[in-house]
Amino acid sequence: MARSLTLNTFDLAAFSVGHKTWDEIVISGGLVGDVRLPIAIARGQEPGPTVLVVAGVHGDEFEGPTAIEKYFDELDAKSLTGSVVALPAANPYAFDAQTRESGVPYDGLNLARQFPGNAEGTPTQRLADSLFRFTTALLGPQDLFIDFHSGGTRYEFLSMVGYHPTDDATEEASLAMARVFGIDRVWKVPPSPSSTRTFNGTIARAGIPTLGMEMRGRGGLLAVDVDPLVAGLRNVLVAKGMLSGQTRSVSAESGTITRTVNCGASGIFRSRVELSDLVSRDDVLAQIVLLTGKVEEEIAAPVDGKIWAIRRFASVRPGDIAFMIGME
Repeated sequence: MARSLTLNTFDLAAFSVGHKTWDEIVISGGLVGDVRLPIAIARGQEPGPTVLVVAGVHGDEFEGPTAIEKYFDELDAKSLTGSVVALPAANPYAFDAQTRESGVPYDGLNLARQFPGNAEGTPTQRLADSLFRFTTALLGPQDLFIDFHSGGTRYEFLSMVGYHPTDDATEEASLAMARVFGIDRVWKVPPSPSSTRTFNGTIARAGIPTLGMEMRGRGGLLAVDVDPLVAGLRNVLVAKGMLSGQTRSVSAESGTITRTVNCGASGIFRSRVELSDLVSRDDVLAQIVLLTGKVEEEIAAPVDGKIWAIRRFASVRPGDIAFMIGME
């Protein structure tokens, strides 16, 4: 490369207008040395908003990285107003380990619970700090941050586009983008100790309009799950005036709140319901059993609603997510 890009010194103005390129950017990992990530940069002919798209916060989620590659391939920088920047593998420690968390030799942490990070912490905590600083330096209230996720190898989700309720203009802008993304299931992410420490949760609370996607997962990579993300990127760029074209709004006005149901015991997870099933409060949703067949726990529905996400990896420990219920 002609230049050495780092997350801490990235300058969008260093790239030519009317062009797009794949490059590499360095994470100054400190404890583990420098690690390079692929980065896509497209600068339009005219100034305008910047959209940053990330995927691969979890190393077992493949729909987002593939959607970034496909969309960037079709993007015409000469027809673009503003800029698009994308990181398809935001957590190289987890991608290398092929798991949701960073590999155990690093620290075994879930990057999506470490934001805004710690510059003096473990490798994953330092990565979160670098990504947070990179994003907040690059984007402002007129821009958009998009964080692609899926169920990975352990879960299966109904496709959804989420935003965070921050009770300000950032929430209004985020909801407007969620409604034009093109996925009809709009998710109003409930504040919790975990959701406020995600990449998208902290960026939304930093005053930057933010979307977070969840797609099917199950360790697969199906076109039916990638294509809506590619189309959604087109839609938000059109809605922000960065590309010409038409888009549409979905019917949801303010999104659906969800309730997460966790496992309270270790054992084998046996679900009694399926994705999209309607459930009532106190319905038994699953059992956790020992290898002897002894029932350690019965998991009951805490609310009425629809199953929006379900555990697919049968071995569970206390605190693992069992279900997510959309309170419809």
